[in-house]
Amino acid sequence: MRFNKAELNSLAINPATKFDKEGLLIITDRQEGFLWRSEVRVERWCKLRGNLLFYLKDKDPKSLVAGVLVLENCRVRIQNEERDPEGYIFDLDFKDSTSERFITYSSAERLAWVQCIEQASNETLNLLIRQLKQQISHLQLQSNNATDMGNHIDLGVPMLLPIEQSEQHGQKQLSRQTSVEESPFEDLDLSELPICETAVSCDSLPMDALGRSPNPQVICSLLPTGGDHLGNWREHARTELQERTRTPQFLCTMRFQLSAGFSAATRLRFSVMDVRERVTLTSLPLGHVEVSLGVIQETSRLRLPLSSPRGECGFITLASWSPDAAVESGQAGNGPPRSSTQLFNGSAPGGGAVGTGAAHRRTQSLPPKLGVRLFVPQQCGLQRVCANPRLRTYRLHSSLGADISVQETLLESRLCCVLPQQLLSIWIQREKELLQEVSGMGELSGEWRWRQMNLLEEHLRLLKDYSQAKQNIQQLARDGVFFKRSAAKMDEALEFLPVNLHVQRMWAQNDTLQRRGLLDVVTVGAFTRYDAKGRNSGGLIKLLQESKSWKLEQSNACKVQAANDAVQATKQLRKEIVELMSQLLQLASRHCAKDMMPLCNQMVTRTRTLLNIWEPSIVEEAVAFIERHRIIEEPENVLMEPMSPFRKITQQLTALELKSPELEDFATPVVAPPDLWPRGQPPLMRSNSWHPSNNSPTSSLDIRAIDSLQHVVKCYNDHLRSLEHDEDGDARGDQVEEQEREAEATYQSLPLAWNNQSQVFPAAAPAPAAVAPPAPASSPLQLIDLDEINRDRRAERRQQTHAGFLDTKLMSSSPSANYYRPTEEPEPLDLTQLNIEASVMCLVSKLKFFCGRCDSPAIRLRHPKAPIKREGFAVAPQQTPDVIATPAGPLVGGMEQEQLPKLQLDLKLTAGGPGENRSGAVTVKKGNKFTDGLDLSLTTDWAAELRPSMRKLRHAMDRLLKTARLMHSVQRLQQDVGCNQLQASIMYRRDVCFSQALTALVSSLMLRLWGSELDMGYLVMLRDLGPLAYFEGLLTLYGNEADMWSDMCIAIEDLSAVSFQLVRAQGEAALAPTPRITGSRHALEVQLPVPEHSLPGNGTSISFKITPVFFNIGINEKASFAETLGQTREQHRSNWDNYLRLSQYFGRYRKLGLGSVDSGESLQSLLRFMEQQLRANISKNVKILHLAEDACRLMDGLRFTSCKSAKDRTGMAVTLEQCRVLVREFQLPAKHVPYALSTMRSEGTRMENVVKNIGIRKYAFNQTQRTFLPAMYRPPVGSYGKAQT
Repeated sequence: MRFNKAELNSLAINPATKFDKEGLLIITDRQEGFLWRSEVRVERWCKLRGNLLFYLKDKDPKSLVAGVLVLENCRVRIQNEERDPEGYIFDLDFKDSTSERFITYSSAERLAWVQCIEQASNETLNLLIRQLKQQISHLQLQSNNATDMGNHIDLGVPMLLPIEQSEQHGQKQLSRQTSVEESPFEDLDLSELPICETAVSCDSLPMDALGRSPNPQVICSLLPTGGDHLGNWREHARTELQERTRTPQFLCTMRFQLSAGFSAATRLRFSVMDVRERVTLTSLPLGHVEVSLGVIQETSRLRLPLSSPRGECGFITLASWSPDAAVESGQAGNGPPRSSTQLFNGSAPGGGAVGTGAAHRRTQSLPPKLGVRLFVPQQCGLQRVCANPRLRTYRLHSSLGADISVQETLLESRLCCVLPQQLLSIWIQREKELLQEVSGMGELSGEWRWRQMNLLEEHLRLLKDYSQAKQNIQQLARDGVFFKRSAAKMDEALEFLPVNLHVQRMWAQNDTLQRRGLLDVVTVGAFTRYDAKGRNSGGLIKLLQESKSWKLEQSNACKVQAANDAVQATKQLRKEIVELMSQLLQLASRHCAKDMMPLCNQMVTRTRTLLNIWEPSIVEEAVAFIERHRIIEEPENVLMEPMSPFRKITQQLTALELKSPELEDFATPVVAPPDLWPRGQPPLMRSNSWHPSNNSPTSSLDIRAIDSLQHVVKCYNDHLRSLEHDEDGDARGDQVEEQEREAEATYQSLPLAWNNQSQVFPAAAPAPAAVAPPAPASSPLQLIDLDEINRDRRAERRQQTHAGFLDTKLMSSSPSANYYRPTEEPEPLDLTQLNIEASVMCLVSKLKFFCGRCDSPAIRLRHPKAPIKREGFAVAPQQTPDVIATPAGPLVGGMEQEQLPKLQLDLKLTAGGPGENRSGAVTVKKGNKFTDGLDLSLTTDWAAELRPSMRKLRHAMDRLLKTARLMHSVQRLQQDVGCNQLQASIMYRRDVCFSQALTALVSSLMLRLWGSELDMGYLVMLRDLGPLAYFEGLLTLYGNEADMWSDMCIAIEDLSAVSFQLVRAQGEAALAPTPRITGSRHALEVQLPVPEHSLPGNGTSISFKITPVFFNIGINEKASFAETLGQTREQHRSNWDNYLRLSQYFGRYRKLGLGSVDSGESLQSLLRFMEQQLRANISKNVKILHLAEDACRLMDGLRFTSCKSAKDRTGMAVTLEQCRVLVREFQLPAKHVPYALSTMRSEGTRMENVVKNIGIRKYAFNQTQRTFLPAMYRPPVGSYGKAQT
């Protein structure tokens, strides 16, 4: 334990100090030398004060102090009651140290010392307090008459309670101490008007024995009238600590609300403490006063004397603001006022003037210019998107003597667990698609089989990891947790959640300047993935560079990326075309010919793009590869010959129900999942598959099934690898045979999906959903026949109802609908393109016919190409195309394909409509094959005429997507195995970082859309430009934080590719607005619900993308090391690149005429100064961060601040930004900034954030680290110490 030597010395020798016991004692001193040790008995004068036993250098009472013993964890022991030769001896046995021996001259003196020492420890004092509480409780039970407050205020005796309440809570209150860590803001409603708000000041406080002024701090406690804490004072709020003053004027104010249990009869105690030591918060009480809340509410200023056992010890002044009763009743039931400031006045209408109540004459202790207005900020729908608020209020004084009302709020985002689940659903869906792609190539021969199994193993591993992570987040969400503690940032089970995600909001009001404003900052930990073993991977930038260099060595690396891009483009275009066809069907049902042709034009444009995506040579090369290496021979006797391991594994993939139920609303398959290895008759072989009971959760089974299947694939993959590298087959024949037997045993014990909860794919043919018979309740596991289960499922699907073929919500990007079966022959690309072209020609001709242009010829979407001959498969294709189109022959009007000219589509409407009467001579015109036989006057159902062509077009696009996915899987198979593994690890790490970044970004956007009023200017900025998102980093490019910085750079860069769309929130969706993420990994779209009244009424949707910028400056001691070692060059280069992006954004911002002229000039000067600071390249140049903050605020951007855990350095940065805003916008004097900054850091919401994360009120800095921080970022004394970050 550390002691203040000077303080203890002054306490021991001060004549004014009253000691509990003084006298002579003979103390045994231990003296040690190099080779000797001895004990010497010395007569010393000893003084006992509390639990401190001082012993002086000799027997003179005025001699200096030689040492002190802390009488804690010790026991007094007397060995002999009689006199020893040396005298009357007693020992002090300490728990963790050696014993001390004392000798007195008389038995009475020894007994007196022993009694005083036994009563000196804190444990004895706590026992005495409990005994006194028991006596008080006993007196309460005996009293039946209620007493007034009278003398009880001065004596500090709690009010008497009814007998039944005392009997109910008496025992609980005796065994429980007063809780000082309970927060009164657990269920705080920010829109609730407070009863009153009180500012505290003191005067005439006493000095200590040395004539020094105290370090005062005021603690407000309340006496609950019910609950478990009945009869115990509970801390409600406290002020900041001021040093060496007798007349403190505290900045922290105290709010009292009905929801926190306050009423006019609530008793409050204001205790003034003298904090002697700030690190341990050791304090002495100076005095206290008790008063009811109703007295404070009725009086604007109340000056009360402090009472203590020593008599009067100064005064405390309570300056309060409370809403007028009439105004409050008018606001009842309507929530907060619409204006951002509420003025309470009892005389002037509308609250414009200020009403003053009876108050005492102003004293010198009162802060200057204290008003009587209570300002309440407008919160809008803040608590619909945020939860668990923590609130702190302050009253500052401007340079003009006016009051600055400041309200600081810390909230948790309700989306912390919601958005990562949606992202994981998309990534799970993607892994299932890739599994179907790889298995759709069929069983390959040679080394390609091992490569194929390696890909299956990799995708199963990722599928299991994503599924497990989603299940963990779902469990956390069910527990009602909205943030991930910084102490759990190394937990891999929750790595997709952002660390310590909070919203820091400051609302400020300067009544004299009539200025008010909000500052919202999202604080979040670094977007990174932590390695549980502490290994440094180098970060995403290094990994991507390694992947790029690896790709340069591979010849087909570019082909893999091009194939993946083509698949994604095909999926997107197919979805857009189907959406257009759905709109055309709706218009056709209403006979709206005028609106149909523009949609038809868009459909033709997208179809033309779809036909030109794939290069025929690449497709033919991949098809040739499949023809060479696929094993297509079927066993002659399928009933007796067992399946190969690959076929068993792919059959189990179908049993895993590879689809995402969460995405069912827009990605449900429209055809039944095929039987990968069909058999004509029931097989004789039965698989020893198992499935859990009906009571188990589906997610648990999915993860267990995936894990088991991954283990099977890994075993088979290792088996293939060992066979490939085994050159001496005879020497290892026994071992290989044993491995094959083990593998065969493993392949026949694969897990299936839950029997009763399995997802049934909607089939193209009608089929009702019948569930397989459930397992008996007595046995949790049972053996089932895999082939019987599949046969039953096929029978069930044949009875399901037919799904709408043009329902956009049933458009399939799911695995089972758009993949080739392993035994299916790929359709030639030219045939697929010809089918698409013919379907579009037919559809457009019918549309033009309905629009009155029956004489229009058919269109041509592309140049005719010569047919490409290739050898077919030995096995006939198992799916016939819906549209049969030959390479040559009559297509349109009897013309040969080679003779068709290139026709341009003219979609302009003719003057005559479909119903116009035509008279005169009839001109014979050349007809159109697709519209021959149609009579417009007899055709009443236009939709029925269009539906067959649309169905054929959609089926042809499905076959094109099948071919595209097959080509992609072939390209991936030909890529190096090491490159595939590296890309998989990079993708997973990138997904983790991106999930954290997108969650923070969407939380900030929802805060902006729901937490404040939306004006038309901001919506115009969203539509025309998109918001600016400024990420401020305080990471150090040294050690593992260098990897964090690298991950953050990539994650923030990935945010620029995300599209956002505003949608109206109506009904129940407005009560709990939840964004929705759709799309794929490389083309995400987030739909953001907004209040219904905020969007314009013309029905136009607003879509936008953000412009992210990331500036990072390290400020701790490791940043000094990094600068010394020259490791900050990448940081400087990144800051410069982001400055260029910020300048470009400002150029577009100014060109659109956004913002005022003054703000434009300020932005220009800020950017020029920022450029100068970047070129200067100064060590720890935090001015760059401050300039970026100002620029972001002037352009109404989104603000984020991050460090490793968003707790310590982030708290310093956020509070500094708040004070800078108060100086710049609200005229806070610069000389008051250090004190205001210290107050916000020690008593504000950032300290609450520290408590929520680690449970103690200490920033994780030590003295050495504090000295390396810039002066503006240093925490106040007493607010930092050794703590777990």
